[in-house]
Amino acid sequence: MKLNKFKLNSILSDRAKIVKKVNVAGALITKIGSNGETLLLMIRRSPKDHWPLHFEIPRGKCDQGSKEDTISCLKREVKEETGLDVRVVTFIDKFSYLADSGTRESTQYNYLCVMKNPKQPIKLSHEHDQYKWITSVGEAELLTLPEMKKTITKVLNLDKRIVDYPTNDFSGKEKIKEAIKYMNYYMGL
Repeated sequence: MKLNKFKLNSILSDRAKIVKKVNVAGALITKIGSNGETLLLMIRRSPKDHWPLHFEIPRGKCDQGSKEDTISCLKREVKEETGLDVRVVTFIDKFSYLADSGTRESTQYNYLCVMKNPKQPIKLSHEHDQYKWITSVGEAELLTLPEMKKTITKVLNLDKRIVDYPTNDFSGKEKIKEAIKYMNYYMGL
């Protein structure tokens, strides 16, 4: 793929505006529903907050000084935003994004979590006005941004997706043939 000079200059100029780099911790808090399904907590930003009415997972900046590790940050942010005490099960993935008009590069580290006590009540902070437990990637597709959707697909049932995110690395002829066969099958070709 050939990248034109204008596009390359645009990408480089966007990166030149970065003055701060911040780590962010994200919690994919799960519990088991009454029918045995996995439920994932989503919280909605308040109407007066930036990104109003946007659903997300509990997450926040690790900006409490150099002594705060990602796990401590995650537990603090979850407690602040939801009132929940969680146990971290495992690291899922990370992604980066630009914020604050392109002046801050954030790297979000996402962790699978469970509530220490499944009967804990959720107490939202002023930053959020609603929460919901979702059961499928299809619901996530309708509620949140692409980076977060990709992370959620690693936790929830993949058979109820609206959009497929490729897992094939296309590193060999057989894998490419397999991917094309898969796409043709699902597109009815």
